[in-house]
Amino acid sequence: MDSTLNVKISSRSASHSGALFFSLYVFLLSITGIAWGAESAALNTEIGISALHFDYQEVDNSGRVLDKEQGGIPGLSLKVGQRVNDWEWESIASYHDGQVPYSGQTNLGTPYNTETREKIGDISLRLGRWFDWNYPVMPYAGIGYRRWDRDILPGSVNGLFESYRWNYIWVGSKLLVLENQSSKVMLDIGLLKPLGPEMHIDFKGTFPISPIVYPESNLGLRAMITSSISLSQNIRLIVEPYFEYWNLGRSPNISSGTLTLYEPTSYTRNMGINLRLRWTH
Repeated sequence: MDSTLNVKISSRSASHSGALFFSLYVFLLSITGIAWGAESAALNTEIGISALHFDYQEVDNSGRVLDKEQGGIPGLSLKVGQRVNDWEWESIASYHDGQVPYSGQTNLGTPYNTETREKIGDISLRLGRWFDWNYPVMPYAGIGYRRWDRDILPGSVNGLFESYRWNYIWVGSKLLVLENQSSKVMLDIGLLKPLGPEMHIDFKGTFPISPIVYPESNLGLRAMITSSISLSQNIRLIVEPYFEYWNLGRSPNISSGTLTLYEPTSYTRNMGINLRLRWTH
């Protein structure tokens, strides 16, 4: 049996994300600084759990599925935000860690089934402005950083470790669709654009190389329905079902050692729900 999985054979991210977050933070302060000086604004802090249904697949040039991973992954969900007059900023973070079934093939097309350990971290910062129309709406813009470590566990072959990393731009709108004394319902839809996505590969000893390939960046989507239910004067329950779509195109070929490598086109369609408690202080 052939001994490698289906990676097709034929410290920059951290610094970039830091610069992006710093630039948006300076912009946020310049926009809201006058209002902060004039009056104090309540800070909202949210913390809770998350349940993610992970759905990933890679396809070849004809659209044939090469491998897929699907399953539930638990996680944590965090958010901190503040509204000052009509302006609002939010910092959002999530982390998911768990194993899901892997169904794929080796380089020579032999079917191969195992488990994959998934670790997915995402952090973002966004700023928007509310407009009081028939339904209040808030266009927003933001940036984020995403890292997904994909550890295909060994079975009859050695397994494979891949780490996907990218900064991204996030542009969209919030729409307040319902508000009464005890609850609010918010629709939140935005486009996602990865910036310079990278995939770091570790062959786990099969080959003595650690190459990096560069998948093509395509538009993605993130949509949430956020329900806020009052529990007390300063505490609210947040219930937030969401959908997230990422699309990375085929990477250019690279040569590493004696191998020529590329990453196939991939699609990620995640659905989940966040449950958080919000404190206003």
